[in-house]
Amino acid sequence: MLAMLLEENLADLGHDAVTAVATVDQALCALDQGPVDAALLDFSLGSDTTSVPVALRLREEGTPFFYLSGHASFDPDAGAPEAPLLAKPVSLDALRDALSSLAST
Repeated sequence: MLAMLLEENLADLGHDAVTAVATVDQALCALDQGPVDAALLDFSLGSDTTSVPVALRLREEGTPFFYLSGHASFDPDAGAPEAPLLAKPVSLDALRDALSSLAST
């Protein structure tokens, strides 16, 4: 449900090519399909799974991204590459500002 709301918010901000996936494998497959302008990663994907493998791939490819999380910080031993962190639930204004900051880097 949150992914659908986020997709709607991105469309409201003028982004029309949005791909939402639910797993690390789906995200990596989506990245195999072609270049990505930017990515929003939910850090915690349930149980002991995180989006760290996707973040590492994005960093390797030079693709800007930021994390979404219900936590204020991550376990420093998680191996996550540095990226901006947005607290969930994210407001439309915060999402707009984050995307603007990615575009200016």
